Amino acid sequence: MRPASFWWLLIITSLMVASVAAGLVYTLRGYIPAHWQVPARALLFNVRIDDRVWITMPDGVRLAGTLYRPRGASGPLATVFIRLPYNRKRYGEALGDAMFFARNGYAVLVQDVRGKFESEGEGFVPWRHATGDGVATLEWITQQPWSNGKVGTIGCSALGELQYSLARANHPAHAAMIPGAAGGAAGLLAGNAEYFGAFEGGVLQLAGTAGWFSRHGGKMPHSGSPDVPGMVGVLSQLPVQELVRRARPGANAYDDFIGMPLGDAGWNDLDYVTDADRITTPALVINTWGDPTIESTLAISEAMRRASPQAAAHQHVVIAPGNHCEYETIAGMGHFGELSVRNADQPYRQWYLQWFDYWLRGKGDGLANLPPYLYYVVGEQRWLTASTWPPVQARHQRWYLRSGGKANTRDGDGTLGPQPDASEHSDGYLYDPLEPVPSRGGPLCCSADPHALSGPVDQRDVETRDDVLVYTSAPLEAPLRIVGPLRAHLTVSSSVPDTDFVARLVHVWPDGRATNIQEGALRARYRDGIFCPTRMTPGQTYQLTVDMRSIAYLVPRGHRLRLDITSSSFPRLERNLNTGGNNYDETVPARALNRVHLGGDAGSYLELPVLATPEPQA
Repeated sequence: MRPASFWWLLIITSLMVASVAAGLVYTLRGYIPAHWQVPARALLFNVRIDDRVWITMPDGVRLAGTLYRPRGASGPLATVFIRLPYNRKRYGEALGDAMFFARNGYAVLVQDVRGKFESEGEGFVPWRHATGDGVATLEWITQQPWSNGKVGTIGCSALGELQYSLARANHPAHAAMIPGAAGGAAGLLAGNAEYFGAFEGGVLQLAGTAGWFSRHGGKMPHSGSPDVPGMVGVLSQLPVQELVRRARPGANAYDDFIGMPLGDAGWNDLDYVTDADRITTPALVINTWGDPTIESTLAISEAMRRASPQAAAHQHVVIAPGNHCEYETIAGMGHFGELSVRNADQPYRQWYLQWFDYWLRGKGDGLANLPPYLYYVVGEQRWLTASTWPPVQARHQRWYLRSGGKANTRDGDGTLGPQPDASEHSDGYLYDPLEPVPSRGGPLCCSADPHALSGPVDQRDVETRDDVLVYTSAPLEAPLRIVGPLRAHLTVSSSVPDTDFVARLVHVWPDGRATNIQEGALRARYRDGIFCPTRMTPGQTYQLTVDMRSIAYLVPRGHRLRLDITSSSFPRLERNLNTGGNNYDETVPARALNRVHLGGDAGSYLELPVLATPEPQA
């Protein structure tokens, strides 16, 4: 017989060891893969997990799902539905959301999309079958004895885009959605064709598109998502259509995207949102200013508002600082690119519950006090509200490009101001596709390069190049709050039948730093729209508009604005080889002498939406 003191010592020691172990696990939770944490969290929160859910589609293909339900729940449950191409059993965001909602009393279904991981089906292309498969899954959910017939959807990036694909059907069971960073769901919409966020003004967003498809675009059944370290090394090779195949052999959906012209009817077989859709599903939409598809997010939201008064009343859009899918983490990071960020936090998790509780359970007020648009002003470190986008109070200003004929580099004579040059002249530069202007930050997502920077980054080294035209304003006499879509209206000419124009708005600091605010590109053949690509006649002038995305940004008094114009941003954007051909299957480029024309009635200018500041700024 051991003395009682021994057993007490053993119990206390065991409790101490368990406490230390629990504390260590909690401290290191960020380093523990999410799928390792799920079983323990399920026990802790009394959640039942069923990994063997199979749902048969109308064509006989079975999709694999995991069902999370709170143990002991009484009565029918509202359901949260999450779809993804990234492996439902391992993807951290889906696992985290599943546990969050299940422990708050929801059933949660997480599903691999067709042709990925355990789901059946071949020939994966985003987002073929997304609408039909989503509807069939909703029908299955509503037929289950544990379902109350109402389903909400949530997720960021691809997980958000799939929500819009489903919302196109306006299925009565799809009661609400929370799409994050989901502008890639836009197809041919509001005059633009972005399709998965792969295109910008008709230019392939090369680094992000090739990076994503190299990891996730494989067409083999149950294909995984391995890292492809060789992808970065092949980006500079030609032709563009071979890049993913060289890094990752095998059939890939990248081939479908690269080889199909933007105006082709084949895009209609993919379930992207178009002008013909009338989505009315109540939506809490969230994105960030650094996301490549921010403009498409805003375009989808405005299209929903126009669809019906009901849709307008049941939609809230929140735009935070940060890069792709960083809205929940940006406050803790404290920086957006190279800019510091303060006051960026919002109660996102609380919002999610309030939104679904109202629409799926009939509880609460459904975020009635949240405005139609809540957006963060970068540089001002504050949130503002609006009823439409852009805000009706914003006033458009023209800032004209001026020079003495030599605006090349930041040491040139290019200026930016409220009055155009009286005389007509031009600034020119030689664009060589084999020596492209390198990308520095900007709206970049999903690149295969772990060292690639996104967001505001110093552009000074790029602005020393002779193939970059630089137009800089005088120091501002008052703070300038820019809120809305940016556009560069350019009169151009070229020595070749087709070329690209890239426009970048830059914030010049008193210490000389030059950080990008927002940017965009246009392939000249698409100057009259996607459906009528037209070559240029060398030497002839054309007027075109480069959409540079929306932004909310405050430039302080004493700082300066700058507009950079060039013809490449590589590898973020595919290089135009300047031949006027397909580009994606070509290997022999031509150099282009490109000109921007200034002065007179057809002078080039920057269009800025400006919102007055209510009080003086330091």
